[in-house]
Amino acid sequence: MPTIRQAKLHDIQGIKVFYSQCGYGGDLKTLEEDLILIAQPEGEIVGAVRLCPETGFFVLRGMQVLAPFQRHGIGTQLLHVCTKQLVDQVCYCIPWQHLHSFYQKVGFQEASPVQVPVLLRERFDNYISKGMNVILMCRLPTP
Repeated sequence: MPTIRQAKLHDIQGIKVFYSQCGYGGDLKTLEEDLILIAQPEGEIVGAVRLCPETGFFVLRGMQVLAPFQRHGIGTQLLHVCTKQLVDQVCYCIPWQHLHSFYQKVGFQEASPVQVPVLLRERFDNYISKGMNVILMCRLPTP
């Protein structure tokens, strides 16, 4: 299994290259403010996820694993490390519909658009308008 660690500022260029390899075009302007976790088996980034702070909650974004490394538990490992960071926090994500059970395993539950902050509802509506088969999910603080 690769090492999962919090990214440092010197990792940013490598993360941008990694996301480009994955075809992920998310907003990387706030990269320095996000908590970024990366998976590295031998120095090469093969997985990453971002926890983006908003006012009163976090948004899980950019969950990516390089295709040759998928289905090896790396995404699950990244999610478990995320949940340790989110014990006292509300966190939202907008995953692909087919990943519902993957996120559900770590406590995310499906949410309706009226239950989420406006910025997520707008992002979700934008994705849906582009024909993307995504869902809204929320993970509440652990009691």
